[in-house]
Amino acid sequence: MQNVPVTPADPCLRLLGRMDLSRTPVALDWTGSGLECAFRGSDLWAELEAPAFSPIMWMIVLADGAPVTRFPVEPGIRFYPLLLGMSPDHVRTVTLLKETQCMPDSPEATVFLHSLRLEGALEALPEYRYKIEFIGDSLTSGEGSLAPRGNDEWITPWFSARGNYSWVACRELNAERRILSQSGWGVCWDWEHNPEHTLTAHYEEIAGVLRGAAAEKRGCTKPYDFSSWKPDLVCIRLLTNDNNGMVMQKSFEADRETVIRGAVNLLHLVRKNNPQAKICWILPASDCRPELAQVAVRRAREEGMSGLYSFALPDYHEEDMGARFHPNAAWNRKAGLLLADWLKKEVLC
Repeated sequence: MQNVPVTPADPCLRLLGRMDLSRTPVALDWTGSGLECAFRGSDLWAELEAPAFSPIMWMIVLADGAPVTRFPVEPGIRFYPLLLGMSPDHVRTVTLLKETQCMPDSPEATVFLHSLRLEGALEALPEYRYKIEFIGDSLTSGEGSLAPRGNDEWITPWFSARGNYSWVACRELNAERRILSQSGWGVCWDWEHNPEHTLTAHYEEIAGVLRGAAAEKRGCTKPYDFSSWKPDLVCIRLLTNDNNGMVMQKSFEADRETVIRGAVNLLHLVRKNNPQAKICWILPASDCRPELAQVAVRRAREEGMSGLYSFALPDYHEEDMGARFHPNAAWNRKAGLLLADWLKKEVLC
């Protein structure tokens, strides 16, 4: 077997997600971050490190998009099998994804990707047709999507980078995906109306939702280089938690204009850093005041922005639930297919 260090300079490796490319080993923080390679051979392993005992980070392995295995990363450094006993007659696109989102309350928790060990060879990867970035909350982190209906546990096994709508949509569109999502966070405040927890404040950082010495050491708070990966489309699926914060504070009338203006400002921030990208706001559910996002998109257009869209996914109901009142994988698949079909016809045409 041969060992292949994972470095950004290797043309046979595609690193997925935002990370500090100036340091090795690379850190997998965001949902859906990981690695992709075209592998011809029998056995493929990945050397992974979990520097923290908890919360436990979960990974999934896919071969040509089909799930092969899913496993937790144990504390310390060790090799994990990705593929075993495969036919060397076939070249497979192997994808290794972190299923678990960033954990701001435990910023030392991450997964470091050191190297690959393989019986076989790496070949040139096929290119994707599009690049799509998703900015969201728990619904984009895939929270609860793998859990049984009615489960109320907030635990890492129930999160999924694959069992959510963004994976399905990108699979249909032949698009490379990047995710910036955080459970409970919003545009102006979080579900408890805390203004310190917003995706807006950290959009221009590599993984700025993570603070503290450990996060800074691996580059989370560094400015992100937007020229390194230019999306064709940015999808925003936020304002659910802004609404929940207003419900908690009973402050809708007082906060309405603040939320609309905050959403407009986020659109301008995304446009400033991605001047060539189209932008789509995926509206909150019908009980979370989707009209606020619609007003924000309209106002941004009036302020001179172009290439803006909004799209409403169907609401999810009791039969669609996974854990903690979040939609399950089946609903996410349906939503992803609907989003992909609409994007094909209206945005990426």
